[in-house]
Amino acid sequence: MAAQTVSRRQTLGWQRAGLCATAPSLPATRAALVLIAVVSAAIAPAHAQPERIVSLNLCTDQMALMLVPRETIRSLSYLAVRPDISAASDRAGGILLNHGRSEEILPLRPDMILAGRYTSRPTVFLLKRLGYDVLDQDISRSIADVRERVREVGRALGRASEAEAQVAAMDARLAALAPRPGERRPTALYYQPNGYTAGADTLVGDVMAHAGLDNLGARARVQGHGRMPLETLIELQPEILIVDDRKPQAPALAYEAMRHPALKMMIDRSVQVIVPTRLWICGIPTVVDAVEILAAAREQVLSGGRS
Repeated sequence: MAAQTVSRRQTLGWQRAGLCATAPSLPATRAALVLIAVVSAAIAPAHAQPERIVSLNLCTDQMALMLVPRETIRSLSYLAVRPDISAASDRAGGILLNHGRSEEILPLRPDMILAGRYTSRPTVFLLKRLGYDVLDQDISRSIADVRERVREVGRALGRASEAEAQVAAMDARLAALAPRPGERRPTALYYQPNGYTAGADTLVGDVMAHAGLDNLGARARVQGHGRMPLETLIELQPEILIVDDRKPQAPALAYEAMRHPALKMMIDRSVQVIVPTRLWICGIPTVVDAVEILAAAREQVLSGGRS
């Protein structure tokens, strides 16, 4: 009988969701078994290497494309195809996109669902209650976190060796880009529209450290991402000013500070570096490309060059 294949985990999930009573009458038991049998046919059994992967998050989208054959991916988030924020947009085309809604996910019969800790929470909550395998990824605040996130996804997808290969390749490039022992670290500041910067305990800050830079955001005691007045920025006089490549879709006051004459004068005395947002918006191995850009700026400053 089909109902006998339902796992205890799935049955408990239905009980918690209120779809199966804990002490049912005989008619209720029969009705519940029929319901569970029908829905269980749509819930895929677990595999060592999942064959129907669904991702609800930009960062896990890119990790899936990095680690598994394309044909095993049933759906990615709609952000995966945006070239401004996705480093894998050229590989995501043609794959079904989702907006994190349960009605989009359930018909796909996924055997592994990848999600982010802060995205599509109602859908993730429901899928977990129904007994689906869901990996919730936290954000990365350091390159050490990136290694762990890649390995975590690799284990969930049965691709541990592929994940280790990605980590090893990233670490080899990081070693080649590292500053020489005792070398001076030029001062640098990451500055975004509306005056936002990256301080301590951020992936951006750790990328800067791996590139051999002294993050003035952390020195100014910014914890995480926070605002820095333009006056403070000008007072700090960073040798390297790091900006992203995002452009306003419409006129916005948030971008006015970037056009301030005082900032333009400071830029003329500094090295201005553009790091594409897609390289470090997620904790994936593309962060090493951001390290490479910043390491080149470090060498430019140390050699006496200016942009």
